[in-house]
Amino acid sequence: MEVQKFISIAPWTMIFQLVNLLILMVLFKKYLFKPVLAVLEKRRAEIEGHYEEAQKAETAAKTMKSEYESRMAGAREEADRVIKTATDSANAMSASIVEDARAQADQLKRRAQTEIDMERRKAFDEVKGELSGIALDIAAQVIEREVSQKDHEAFIDEFIKNVGEAS
Repeated sequence: MEVQKFISIAPWTMIFQLVNLLILMVLFKKYLFKPVLAVLEKRRAEIEGHYEEAQKAETAAKTMKSEYESRMAGAREEADRVIKTATDSANAMSASIVEDARAQADQLKRRAQTEIDMERRKAFDEVKGELSGIALDIAAQVIEREVSQKDHEAFIDEFIKNVGEAS
């Protein structure tokens, strides 16, 4: 019986296996790795494009946010200015109304004082006329003589002075 060798090195088998391996490597590189690498490169470029778009969108959003905040600040300032203007206007109107009311009250007061003075003079003149008549009658009865016009006027003036001082 012959014993077979379990391990043997056959040079031609090794060469064929090596050539077979090289041919498989070339075929894999040409038909497998290149298309896969091309797909991977395409996918990488697409992802980078998405990242760039996202970055642009984020920048645009930040710009819009800053514009919105500045507009809101401007609107807030404008609202404060309008409120201040309205308040100042209302205060001015209030002061004007109060001043007009005071002026009208002063005018009414002056008019009333003028009317009182006129009524006082009128009443004084009426009383003066009545008193002069009464004084003349009394003087005529007391003295029972005729009084001249000059004496009569002097008597009336003195009487009125005495009555005016007594008031």
